[in-house]
Amino acid sequence: MKWIKILMAALFLVFAYLQLNDLSQYGNHDAWIWTIMYVAAAALTAASAFKTLPSSVVTTWAGFCAGSLLFRLQDDQGNLHLDRLHPANYWDATGQTMIQNSNESGGLVILLVWAIVLCVYRRRS
Repeated sequence: MKWIKILMAALFLVFAYLQLNDLSQYGNHDAWIWTIMYVAAAALTAASAFKTLPSSVVTTWAGFCAGSLLFRLQDDQGNLHLDRLHPANYWDATGQTMIQNSNESGGLVILLVWAIVLCVYRRRS
């Protein structure tokens, strides 16, 4: 499991690097939020590869990811849009441009699933 965690930490660092294109691709300035989220996931994963983290740290991270995902799936009126999780909805009708809300939801799903894996592994060890 140690090498899987190291690999995942490296993958999250790649994800963080890829977020730096948000300004040019979408014209918004929230790349720093996503960069921090992925760097935090990489740091937490790398740390858990070399030492046993307190369960409160791992479960807090999982809760933060779950809350962020639920927040991202809402519109401005608070309605939940679970269709944003479907990969077919990641692209606009032309198939040329990614839809940011769905794209970000997918990233949060990846973070949440990995946080759950870390929680389960932490609980078993």
